[in-house]
Amino acid sequence: MQWSRMFLLLAGGLVAAEASAQPLVCPPAPAGRVCEAFHFHVSMYRPDNRTFSELYAAAPFATQAACERAREQQLNANAKVVDYFRNVKEKQYPPDRFGPCHCDMTSERSSLTYLAEPQRVLQLRGAEEIRLRVRERLLDNKVPSDSEIIRGLYEEPPSTPALAAPRLVPLPDAGAPVVTTSPEELLATRTLDTTKPAIVALDLPLVDLTLAGPPMVSVTEVPRAPEPAPPIGDPPVPIESATPIEETRVDPETDVAPTREAPVEDEQQSAQDSAERFVNYETQRIQNVLRASAAIGDENVKTRIFESAMERIQLLSNLRSLIEGSGSNSLLAAAAEDAVSEEARVAFVARLFGNTIRTHWAPKDAADVVFEADSSIASAPERALRDRTGQFTAEQRKHALYLVLATTQPTEDQRLWLSTVVEEFLR
Repeated sequence: MQWSRMFLLLAGGLVAAEASAQPLVCPPAPAGRVCEAFHFHVSMYRPDNRTFSELYAAAPFATQAACERAREQQLNANAKVVDYFRNVKEKQYPPDRFGPCHCDMTSERSSLTYLAEPQRVLQLRGAEEIRLRVRERLLDNKVPSDSEIIRGLYEEPPSTPALAAPRLVPLPDAGAPVVTTSPEELLATRTLDTTKPAIVALDLPLVDLTLAGPPMVSVTEVPRAPEPAPPIGDPPVPIESATPIEETRVDPETDVAPTREAPVEDEQQSAQDSAERFVNYETQRIQNVLRASAAIGDENVKTRIFESAMERIQLLSNLRSLIEGSGSNSLLAAAAEDAVSEEARVAFVARLFGNTIRTHWAPKDAADVVFEADSSIASAPERALRDRTGQFTAEQRKHALYLVLATTQPTEDQRLWLSTVVEEFLR
């Protein structure tokens, strides 16, 4: 399992209720308990899916004053980001929401905000993902990588001064100078390939056509002299007339080749919206499973639930890429678009990963999220998915698809192959 790629969409798993609907504070400490550490909650705004995620797993502070200074620093850094976006084009860009400094109860097992180590790591990785999304959006808007706005996203919290200690001036840092990235050197962050592929030119005879409306017009076939073949290396048609996505196909039983207009930006956006809606809903489902697992006393069971949840997040990330890359006219994008109800979502998943996945995908109990395939498939899922000898049933091949998407990060060539496999399962 590639743990380094498990948390690509982890911030989506932290989607919670709006911060205005719940206080950004821990429950009060028990009576008589001395507060040993202070912290504050932050409801961070993620610009790519326009959701908020509450973070309260950050390192605590020894004093209330140190906590207030760190809170003020983060609030000022976020205000600069918000002011920039509102002055550029995004007038509705909301700021992060900061709770007051209070006693840190995340280490108290009896507290509702108690965080075990895996859950703490989950939140911290989600916060880092959100900061990367904000940085990416700033770079796309031509903000230099060494600007004050981007540096403010990663500033260390101010240290608590020691009043009785001697005042020493630190030596200057002799490290290497910071390399500045020019916005003009950056590449587009979109994952879709917008290059124009090569197109085959076809010379077709004229046929009789029937026009709707007034008079019937018959177009008589006129013999045409064969055109000389173009020299090798020259494009068969002008670049402006090439179809950007797929080659035009000719039905051998007809004489006229159907034409297909190039997909426009709206079609690409439609596939992205379908993927975003489905993945966000299912990521929230996994977050609910993780919350329910906090009540389980068996640590081994909780660990298996956590690992299965991470695999599900990786699967959703890969499934998002397949939906966006397949285009809005594909069976995969159409199926994701139609999966708006609970029954439709589970049915869509069953078509992809087999009927036995239903109880694991939408579990009634947190432990039911654990999915274990046959050992013959789990040892080499890609080999089972590619099998054409009949050694594996269709259900087993769908289980193999689940494992491939949940435990690997496919390359560009593998994504093209997986798209054909998914289309086969959806027919």
